[in-house]
Amino acid sequence: MTQGNAVARVESGAEQDDSAAVEAVGRIDAVSSILELVLDSTGLGFGAVARVTDTSWTACAVLDRIGFGLPVGGTLEVATTFCSEIRASSTPIVIDQASTDQVYCSHRTPKMYGFESYIAVPIILRSGEIFGTICALDPKPAKLSDPKTLKTLQLFADLIGSQLELDETLADLRAEREHLHTLFRQMPSMMSVVRGPDHILEMANDAYRRFVGEERALIGRSMRETLPELASQGFFELRDQVYRTGRPHIGRGQRVLLAGDAEGTLEEHFLDFIYQPMKDAEGRVIGIFSEAINITDHKRALDHQGLLINELNHRVKNTLATVQSIAFQSLKNAETLDHAQERLESRLMALARVHDVLTRESWDSAELRTIVHQAISPFESVDLQRFVLSGPAIKLPPRQVLPLSMAIHELLTNALKYGPSPCRPAGFPSRGTSPQRARR
Repeated sequence: MTQGNAVARVESGAEQDDSAAVEAVGRIDAVSSILELVLDSTGLGFGAVARVTDTSWTACAVLDRIGFGLPVGGTLEVATTFCSEIRASSTPIVIDQASTDQVYCSHRTPKMYGFESYIAVPIILRSGEIFGTICALDPKPAKLSDPKTLKTLQLFADLIGSQLELDETLADLRAEREHLHTLFRQMPSMMSVVRGPDHILEMANDAYRRFVGEERALIGRSMRETLPELASQGFFELRDQVYRTGRPHIGRGQRVLLAGDAEGTLEEHFLDFIYQPMKDAEGRVIGIFSEAINITDHKRALDHQGLLINELNHRVKNTLATVQSIAFQSLKNAETLDHAQERLESRLMALARVHDVLTRESWDSAELRTIVHQAISPFESVDLQRFVLSGPAIKLPPRQVLPLSMAIHELLTNALKYGPSPCRPAGFPSRGTSPQRARR
């Protein structure tokens, strides 16, 4: 027999389903032995496991001892084969000698492919789906109608069907495992899995690797070996405790010092984490799953917020004390209510101006020149400039700025009030006075 007799085609554009079927059958090691047993026990020369659908017939495994010419992946027109009938009826076909068989003597298939003896059994999956057939043929007649022969092929078909279902299940499990592994790697929190009492790292996601340093060799090594800087920070002891007791541990805002560069410079971080024991079917602890979130930025923001609140409370208290003192001094010895109001408003305005200066500088410090300039500004106008400021640049802390500014304001107010001339208080130069006399 020749390939021409089989009218075989190897289609380069085979459907994905048929290609997957060829690969699935190819993964079943027992198929080659099954085909050898079929041919040896029947005396036939060609055997195959075929994927059969409504529109295609594809050889998934082949044992050819007669030169039939159909390779693995080869296809036949399904309508020209007996397999379309087997698929439709879910029953086997057995022919000892086609030319004398009352049913098949005039059938086109034996004549087209040049065989006399033929046997084929459907491969039926547990779902009821017919995957295809296991079949064998030969150009010579053969005694195939023995029930033992048919039973043997049916057992082989059941075995192949079971292996195909197992392969599909394993493929689904592999796909699910890969999907879960991808999710594990992409999780934003830091995750790791360690095994055994020595905490041998088995898995670590991308966030964990970035946190500890991607240059570190991690998998297959103990935590004490890969992160030696943690030795005195209590983390190994916590893992030992979780492994020994089987109880999880939850950490909140835990400080950790981790080497951040090749020189081993320690960097401070803060973590929320959980160590969750993993147990086998008997309840024995076999490892630890850990998940951690780096809250360093959040922790520092909270600390900074706390400092700001404390500073704000301190400043409010100081400001209220200052206002209280200003009110007392303004009302003390006031000649009239209008006089008291004038003095109070003047001093509160001076306090507001110095607060403006400090606010612009984020209450860090203020230039002495700016402080003095703000204090003297109410006593000057476009037509009257009494002061010339000079001297080195000096920055003062907030605790010195407020009393100095208020003191300058009081001095200027007193000079203006009690000086010999309202327009030119004693001790203050008029416009055009030399800078040497004006320096203060």
